[in-house]
Amino acid sequence: MTQTIFDNWKPEHSRLWGRIPVIQAHNLHKSPLFTDEGLAELIENYPRADYSLVIPGRQDQDQHHKWREGDIGNASGAEVLRAIKEGFLWINLRNLPKNSVRFKKLADQLFEEMQFNVPDLKIKNSEITMLITSPGAQTYYHCDVPGQSLWHIRGRKKAYIYPTTAPFIPDETLDRVIMQETEEEVPFEQWFDDHALVADMEPGMMAHWQQFAPHRVENYGSLCVSITTEHWTREIERNYKVRFANALLRRFGFMPKSNDISGITYLSKAVLQSLWRRSGLARKHMWTRKIEFKLDPADPHKILNITPFTLGPGNS
Repeated sequence: MTQTIFDNWKPEHSRLWGRIPVIQAHNLHKSPLFTDEGLAELIENYPRADYSLVIPGRQDQDQHHKWREGDIGNASGAEVLRAIKEGFLWINLRNLPKNSVRFKKLADQLFEEMQFNVPDLKIKNSEITMLITSPGAQTYYHCDVPGQSLWHIRGRKKAYIYPTTAPFIPDETLDRVIMQETEEEVPFEQWFDDHALVADMEPGMMAHWQQFAPHRVENYGSLCVSITTEHWTREIERNYKVRFANALLRRFGFMPKSNDISGITYLSKAVLQSLWRRSGLARKHMWTRKIEFKLDPADPHKILNITPFTLGPGNS
């Protein structure tokens, strides 16, 4: 197969994939999809359920998690992009393949090459999200449930990738993420950085890490554009199911010891988590987001407060 996205893939990357962080070269930053014109066109009329517009806090402050989320309002795609370039906020465009024919084509090509390079990787489901972020903005310390990669396109940023064990990601914290009681954010202490893999991400660099590995990102002094890919395999899906069941058992006072993803114990846990999620009881504890402002098209440095409304996992 001719490589059209990955540059300089090495055999050892195939063996290390999903086991430790892997840094790899790509050429997506050369695509016209990510020019100012391409980004403005994409943002224009993007479905409300599939984006988040956020004024973030700062990771080194006690209240860093107290971000504000807003709405594009009547701003054009070009005006949104200008506000991000000149302000301190970011936009997250979810479900790109569903909302763009061109990104659907890119997704098909990307995941085909990914599976070619990692022969044992059998992807069942996948998704692509875009992050467009202001100079100096940050993505907080968090973890994701599916397999995840960060593909950097424009600007410069620093990625921190942490171990998948306590104290970096204790069971009780992972429980809340998996059960969607928090939107991926987890407690952070500054000394965690002493134990992180740190990578300066230039355009044309990709980072992949293990399932559930906490990570965070800091922008340098320029607009940054990245995409994140997530994927589900049989193993990732089973890890999710058994972790969900273990989290549920802990809520009822049990202390499960096993994270095995095969055998009778796994099957019983898979049934348990499925029954709980289908019952509707889980939704009572899921996170929600409050939308508090909209952009002012006349001035990219201003926002307009609005009557707040909420969004959650079921409508975002």
